[in-house]
Amino acid sequence: MKLLPVKTCLILVFSILTWMSSAQNMIFRAGRTFSYAIEYSSGDIFVKDTIGMEITGKGWKAAPETSREMIIHYSFAHLDTGIFRRMPDIGWVNTDTTGAVENDKTCWIHPPRHNQYRILELAPFPLIDFPLEEGRQYKKILFISDGWGDLSNTKVYWNYTIHTCVEGVWQISATAEPTATPGAVNVIDFTFSGTQGFLTLDYEFFDGTRIIMKQF
Repeated sequence: MKLLPVKTCLILVFSILTWMSSAQNMIFRAGRTFSYAIEYSSGDIFVKDTIGMEITGKGWKAAPETSREMIIHYSFAHLDTGIFRRMPDIGWVNTDTTGAVENDKTCWIHPPRHNQYRILELAPFPLIDFPLEEGRQYKKILFISDGWGDLSNTKVYWNYTIHTCVEGVWQISATAEPTATPGAVNVIDFTFSGTQGFLTLDYEFFDGTRIIMKQF
């Protein structure tokens, strides 16, 4: 057996690590922006909205070693914010800085939760637990900390089911059971691509609220 020179070994190791790093960040690459068209309905409210999710390439300050910083850009140009004045919120902002995670074990993002989207904290997050296999199920728990009003210091139990894969796009559904609203079940159906990320997010909540997000 012929041994490789140390320099050659180091080059091989560096190449493998570089490939692994790029393979784990195929979606959330620095400078990339994901734009979504949104339909929001709740009671007699129906609005169309858009948001953008920008990946900066920095580490997210809450977990800089494991996640990417993501800035969510909200648009008020064609939105009458007054119709949401009676809804609870965690603040109205133009931008929000949060995180996205992508590695060989998982891929997920924080959904928009400021402005009229506070309710998304009570839904399953857009989250992939690898490996992707038809029929596979997985579970997670979200712990909500202080700063969320009546939702503070509660939990949300998530249950995911992977359904089918059509031309590289996975169909996945999940339920959320928040301890803040005992007996309530919130649902998401979403599609995921290994190169484009979360393509569609279709939320249905126990109170009849419906939020549909489509990447464009």
